[in-house]
Amino acid sequence: MKNMDQQSAAVIWQAEQQAETFDYEKALNCFINQQEKDYIYKAGVYWSVFDFDKGLDALIDINDPDYIFRAGRSWKTFDDTKALSALIQLKSSRFIYYAGIEWKSFDYDAGTQALLNFRDIEFIFYAGAHWKQFDCDKGGRIIIEAGQPEVIYKAGDQWETFDYVNGWLALEASLRKGARWRGKAFENRKWRNALQKIWQAACAL
Repeated sequence: MKNMDQQSAAVIWQAEQQAETFDYEKALNCFINQQEKDYIYKAGVYWSVFDFDKGLDALIDINDPDYIFRAGRSWKTFDDTKALSALIQLKSSRFIYYAGIEWKSFDYDAGTQALLNFRDIEFIFYAGAHWKQFDCDKGGRIIIEAGQPEVIYKAGDQWETFDYVNGWLALEASLRKGARWRGKAFENRKWRNALQKIWQAACAL
């Protein structure tokens, strides 16, 4: 393909599908120079020749956590350590959480520490509910300290382990907002069993 540097990413992409010979390295460089993150990502998925390290570095330089995450989910060669570090630098709780669900390899210790440091209650809850590995003790303390009754209730319902004693105290402390979730706790098997143990322990004193 002549004058590739002067062509749009769409034209380059079409040329790769039609040409008998194709300069993959030059084409990737054009995508990078044009900051065409979608084409960089798709090239990593579909091209038979692709520099995965260069492609990932380009997505990191563009600072788009969505495409960094997508690459980790779909590329056959992927530096998950470098990519997770980039997501942490971008403070992207959402895509750190998604990466912990969908990447083939993921550092749960680093991901957990990042979510705890960001104190993003929504994704701390999701990670505690869905990740294969998560520090529920530290995460639970942050959720309880934040005092959001709905999240406290849901963590008690969906997490494998939860501090029900302090969780219940937080629900009681939120008189109006916590009323609905205290009622749901009485109807929920896990909460109800935990509350029964709390009251039995209190009566035994």
